[in-house]
Amino acid sequence: MLGSVIDTANNGGQDTILLDVDGTIIDSYPGIREGFLRGLDAVGATRPAEEFIRRIPGPPMRDSMVAAGLGPDQVERAMQAYSDYMSSEGWQRFTVFDGMAELIARWKDEGWKVCTATSKSEHFARLALERAGVLEHIDFLGAANWDAGRSTKIEVIQYVLDNADPYHPVMVGDRIHDFAGAAEFGLPSIAVTWGYGAKEEWEQATYVAHTSTELEDIVREYC
Repeated sequence: MLGSVIDTANNGGQDTILLDVDGTIIDSYPGIREGFLRGLDAVGATRPAEEFIRRIPGPPMRDSMVAAGLGPDQVERAMQAYSDYMSSEGWQRFTVFDGMAELIARWKDEGWKVCTATSKSEHFARLALERAGVLEHIDFLGAANWDAGRSTKIEVIQYVLDNADPYHPVMVGDRIHDFAGAAEFGLPSIAVTWGYGAKEEWEQATYVAHTSTELEDIVREYC
C-alpha cells in the first residue's frame, strides 16, 4: 500500500542503503540542464531564469516542464527532445562526486545491501552508473519507469521496498523529495550537501553529511 510504513523487525536480512543518483552519486547537472533547455526550445517555450533551472534535478523531468509553463501537448514534445538528447550525449555529461564510488564499493564489501531510489529513468540510471563504475556494486536498481507508472520519489521508494527485501533501510539524497519520500514510509534519511538541495531542504532529513567521509560515519554510527 502506498505510504505504508515498512516493517523493520529483524528478518535476518541485510541492512539496506537507498541511494539517490543525481546530486548524490553523480553530478549530472550539465547534461540535465542542456536536455531541459533543448526540450523547451523544441516547443518554442521561454527559457526560465537560471535560478529555476538550477532546481530541476530531483523531481521528475515532466514535473519540471509543467512548472516551466508547458501544456500537456508541449510536455510530450519537449520530453521527446529531452530524451533524444539524453539518449545520445546528455547522459554521458556527468562526473562522480568525490569519494562516492569508493564508499559504495566499501558498503558492498562490508555486507550492506545497496539499492538506488532515483527519479532518473531506469535506462539512463543504468547507463550512468555503469559508466561511473558503480553499477556492479548495486544490488537493486530502483528507478523511474514512466510506462510502469513509476515516476515520483515515493513511487520509486515503494517499488524498492516491495521488491528488494530491505532491512532497516535508510534513504540518502540531496533534495526534499528524498527526505519527504523517506518520511512517507517512516524511514530515516541522510541529506548530502554536495548536490542540488538547499539548507531548508536538508533540515527535513534525519541527518546531514557534508562529505562522503561524514556520510560513511553517519551510516556506521546511527544506521
